[in-house]
Amino acid sequence: MTNAKETTVERRVRIDAPVGTVWNVLSQEGLGSFHLLRELGEMRLKEGGRIAWHDPERPESPARITGRITVVSPPRRISLMAYLPGGGLPDEPENYTSIDIMLRSEDDGRTEVIVEEGDFARHPHGPRLAKQAGDRWVEALIRLKDRVEHLAAAA
Repeated sequence: MTNAKETTVERRVRIDAPVGTVWNVLSQEGLGSFHLLRELGEMRLKEGGRIAWHDPERPESPARITGRITVVSPPRRISLMAYLPGGGLPDEPENYTSIDIMLRSEDDGRTEVIVEEGDFARHPHGPRLAKQAGDRWVEALIRLKDRVEHLAAAA
């Protein structure tokens, strides 16, 4: 359940595929492909790697999200620090949000994907930004689920 004043986001989805399959899709296709943003530069997941996600219709425009990957722990976790250039705050570490993507095996062979992002409390209009991020993650997780389950059914 979301709260109108939330400044952190948690979204979940269950995918009818094992953790390894979900991980392979995330690592091969890139996080941006599910977030409806275009990832420029190296898409390979590696600790210390930089991210820059752009509007897919205008990839030459300034990045909507930038940051760096802090943890890659196959096949269970990806963490990154993200900065919103249009968020109204200077590009300083205290103005970044953390994003954790965790994959958990379920007893029935499915995978639960959990995304946590926050905290937007320092940002002007933090609850609005958190709501927008939560909405984007719902869409991204649905796309990830559809993609993984389509590939698993074809295998």
